[in-house]
Amino acid sequence: MKSLKAVAAILLVLVVGIPNPAPVAGFEQGLLRLVAVEEAPIYIPRRPVPPPIASRGRVGSGVRGGGGEGSPLLPLAPDHVGFTIEERPSLYWYLSQGTSSVLIFTLRDDRSITPLIETKLQSPAQTGVHRISLKDLGIALEVGVQYRWYVTMQEGAEASSKDIVAGGAIERLDLLEALPHLEVPKTEDKVYRLAAAGIWYDAIRLISELIEASPNDPSLRCKRARLLRDGNLQEIAKYDCKE
Repeated sequence: MKSLKAVAAILLVLVVGIPNPAPVAGFEQGLLRLVAVEEAPIYIPRRPVPPPIASRGRVGSGVRGGGGEGSPLLPLAPDHVGFTIEERPSLYWYLSQGTSSVLIFTLRDDRSITPLIETKLQSPAQTGVHRISLKDLGIALEVGVQYRWYVTMQEGAEASSKDIVAGGAIERLDLLEALPHLEVPKTEDKVYRLAAAGIWYDAIRLISELIEASPNDPSLRCKRARLLRDGNLQEIAKYDCKE
């Protein structure tokens, strides 16, 4: 709250030239409400939220079997199981720098150690956010089954301990189960409706498709950045929106 008050005070000085906002406390409170709305999270995880551990949620920021920050490869996934209502959703991942390394996509479910699919992705790949369409790969998710997906940057001709791995967990919800959670104010757009209902992957897909359709619109990237910050994906958010 102190930070919000500081922002409000600065805005008062800039807008109306009042160094001390005390005489216009009502105006200050109005500014605080505006700032609070802007900073309020738009992604609200469904309850109960699974614990944020690698075995259940996001994998990334390091080599195979390890941790560490500054990885060139990150998933656009929350640190818990993310949800979708789509049978054949899209998954997104991020490269902080271009690479000519071999890139491999793997999808598993929680019933078997054998991958449902393991396939090479297009390489070389450029810096930025990339998409994997399960529809294009002929993969359909079952309702109520948890899946784990990975993108591996292979540093040599064969898999090794130096490979960089990033991924997340996804579960498909039954549409009828999800519908009550999508009943939010009509003024919200579809991205916000999905995010507020905890439908992470579909919110990311929709805003990413809007960005692909209008790549020169910075407001769309900043909207995705807000969603990414709510998922604790600060590095990708900074790439999207340099505020």
